[in-house]
Amino acid sequence: MKFSRWFTVVLIIVVAAAIWFYFAGNGGSTEAVGNGPEYKEYVVQKGVFQTDVSANGIVGPIDRVEIKSKASGRIDELPVEEGDFVKKGDLICRLDQTDVQAEVDQAQADLDIAEAELKTAQNTYNRRQQLFDKGLISEEERDNSGLALAQAKGKMVRARTALDQANVRLSETIVRAPIDGVILQKYVEAGQIISSGISSVSGGTAIADIADMRFVYVQAGIDEIDVGKIRVGQEATIVAEAYPNMKFSGKIIRIAPEAVVEQSVTLFNVVIEVANKDGLLKSGMNANVEIVIVREENVLMAPTMAFSQPGEEAGQKPGGPTNIREVLLKEGDQFVPREVEVGLSNFRETVITSGLKEGDILGVPMVSRLKADNQRMEERIRSSRSFGAGTSNSSRSQSGGR
Repeated sequence: MKFSRWFTVVLIIVVAAAIWFYFAGNGGSTEAVGNGPEYKEYVVQKGVFQTDVSANGIVGPIDRVEIKSKASGRIDELPVEEGDFVKKGDLICRLDQTDVQAEVDQAQADLDIAEAELKTAQNTYNRRQQLFDKGLISEEERDNSGLALAQAKGKMVRARTALDQANVRLSETIVRAPIDGVILQKYVEAGQIISSGISSVSGGTAIADIADMRFVYVQAGIDEIDVGKIRVGQEATIVAEAYPNMKFSGKIIRIAPEAVVEQSVTLFNVVIEVANKDGLLKSGMNANVEIVIVREENVLMAPTMAFSQPGEEAGQKPGGPTNIREVLLKEGDQFVPREVEVGLSNFRETVITSGLKEGDILGVPMVSRLKADNQRMEERIRSSRSFGAGTSNSSRSQSGGR
């Protein structure tokens, strides 16, 4: 119990000091009017009012392509490294072609033989047809030569198909870049044996990942409280941790229809497309996303803490129009209440639509605010002390006295 009391006292002192430093260090000046409370002064001035939504995100490529080979075999040539820029059609990998080249040579030889046999069969048929026309041979002999010609044609077609297939297999031993892009990751080295990406049960061996990094996306988790304020097509500003002094412009291209929950916080994934023509943004970089919700320029503003509901300072229940607020306006050496009409507001600043002019000075009573905050803190502490303390001796004696 003794430790609890000391802890309570220390807590009150720390909270009081924090509140005092907050008011003392938040701009403006402090002034006491007569023997009254000290006021923190704020000047009404024109500026830019802006509300935005911020979130952390990860940079990633829009189109990431995993490259695999249709053929299996040993890698003879692999001229690319991670970070290399390649154009569509550039060589990525060349496999050992010894066996496939032998198949091509054999198929070419078979085709040559089939073409020669077809030529012979065609000549034979032509001669037999002439003899048949003169009545020197029977119809059966002429038909047999026609059958031999048809067989030779079929053999040549099969030989040409076999050659075409062998050439396809030969071409599949050469892997080329499918798009313009950057090699993000390389998974194999020259001399390694890889499996086919179409005939292997495992899906084949990945050779490299390539992506066009001229445009990237940033995927960020937006709190469900803010997700209703944004829309597809809205502009966003990206600041990568690697380049804290640079800002990249982006545009929202997708808002996830389903939320994800991370550490009991409900988030919606938002994808922002960002131009990256200089290639500064790399895949996997951490970035901060800022989405402007509202922006109004050249408007009268003052700190939000200078505004209160009419009658709030006197302890009355707030009511009336929601756009009417009360401020303490400095007139001479006094601060007098003044009702004003306000517009947009956030935790820092509030837009003034009427009732004040640029250069007016508003006051915030530091002592009264500090005292009120202390009283609320003490009430919470007393409430926490009394909770569950009804079985103590002092509580029973007081109850009996009543």
